[in-house]
Amino acid sequence: MESQGSLLIDGGAVNPLPYDHLFDLADIVIAVDVTFGGRARTRRVPTPLESMFGAAQIMQGAITAQKIRHRPPDILVRPRVEQFGLLDFFRAGLILKSAEASKEELRAAIKSRLTAMRTA
Repeated sequence: MESQGSLLIDGGAVNPLPYDHLFDLADIVIAVDVTFGGRARTRRVPTPLESMFGAAQIMQGAITAQKIRHRPPDILVRPRVEQFGLLDFFRAGLILKSAEASKEELRAAIKSRLTAMRTA
């Protein structure tokens, strides 16, 4: 996309999980990491397009892993969405259903964090 004479790309290319921008703005920072979804389903030589998207996913996962090591969010959730790929936009309903299990995990983590904050 072009804006004011500059070409803009998706911010996920350099910051796929931008929770780090919230530390000074929120009491609890929650990050939902889906950067490692879309594992190969079969053993075959990928097409050039699949290779490009696979390389981008590996890069995003590596960036995210370093960020989490350097300064983790207060709560990190990783929904089970490995069976979905980067271009599965039209499968949003299935993706959300697959992530349902993470809701209880998140609810418990928030409750625990709030309790700890009250007693501190």
